[in-house]
Amino acid sequence: MTSKKWDRELSAYKEARAQGIQPAGTSMRAVEESLKASETLGKAYNAETMPKATNITKETAQVMREVGM
Repeated sequence: MTSKKWDRELSAYKEARAQGIQPAGTSMRAVEESLKASETLGKAYNAETMPKATNITKETAQVMREVGM
């Protein structure tokens, strides 16, 4: 991995963390998935306590709200 790509991924991870989002990893893919999940949920996504970001849909977000997650 090039240094430029590495720095870009870490920068994206840092920005996500500043928004209160906890991605599953520092890769650009993990960060982008967590940002999308956060948008769907309407709140910050946390990979440590929530289902995989790729599994967060409008339907699962509704269920998570109903159960207080």
